[in-house]
Amino acid sequence: MFRSMRWLFLGIPLLLSACADDGVCRISTLGNLEVLNATGSPIVKATVNGHPVAFIVDTGAQISSIWPQEVDKLDLVSSFHTVRMRGTGGETFAGVAIADKLGMGSGTASDIPFVTVGNLFDGRMVNGLPVVGLFGADFLSSYDVVFDLPARRINLYVTHGCGESQPDWNGGFYKIGIDHGSQDRSKIQVHLKLDGHPMEAFLDSGAHRTLISLDDALAAGVKKADLLQDRRGVGIGIDDRKTVRYLHHFDSLDIGPFRIMHPVLNVGDTRDSLLGAEFLRRNRVWIPRRENWIFVQPVLAKVLSVSQPPPSSPAAPASASAGQ
Repeated sequence: MFRSMRWLFLGIPLLLSACADDGVCRISTLGNLEVLNATGSPIVKATVNGHPVAFIVDTGAQISSIWPQEVDKLDLVSSFHTVRMRGTGGETFAGVAIADKLGMGSGTASDIPFVTVGNLFDGRMVNGLPVVGLFGADFLSSYDVVFDLPARRINLYVTHGCGESQPDWNGGFYKIGIDHGSQDRSKIQVHLKLDGHPMEAFLDSGAHRTLISLDDALAAGVKKADLLQDRRGVGIGIDDRKTVRYLHHFDSLDIGPFRIMHPVLNVGDTRDSLLGAEFLRRNRVWIPRRENWIFVQPVLAKVLSVSQPPPSSPAAPASASAGQ
């Protein structure tokens, strides 16, 4: 039932550093999508059946969703289908509702299914717009997605004749290898080192902060007795149940060539570790469609040390220490 959303895109020529034989990579785009908030997971504006709304852009969500309380307000049509949802915190069942029209940037789409689940952010407003749900991987994975959160914008691209293209960004950037989930190819798995211990985490723009699973924390040398001495917070899973998060001080977190010194990271009893939105807030990140790498350009370089200069830059950014 769920499918990739098809949009009416604007066609623009764009020069990239590795393109087709004529040197021009042709790209279709929705235009720059303004990110409405300065912290946390990115939120963009849209319309649902003509109603102005806002959505959280969530690379960690398999399916796009709308809060159940918004279905009638947005004139969605409920179906008799239910789906089983699995995510941080556990599992739950969700209904399905259909939007006749969905608009974002310069694009429009028709007959779009959403799962109806969650209520944590129901009633939240951003720039006068109600936050009504999540744009998930079923929407994002059909496009090259560019997060430029330091400039508070996101763009979606469909490329033509670009070959193995690279961003035409001013300054240096890094190409970092990734994997995709074995059961869900839309997931973006990044290789990390936590206090020198190799681990994997899913790049999850819907997670406000990086979350380390309890198993990964223990494998990195953390003892349960250490966590009991940490300050505690609260996390909310897909089933809206609250779970304990321990705010633990680590020595280092390595993400490709980047090293973050002395980060304070959430630790929770979850299935997977998540690389959260604060990484996207500090860097410009291009996620090519279905490739096994991402491009990353440090923007707030003062919080990172970098082990090597990028290929297109004569020198790496200055190193410094900072907590996450």
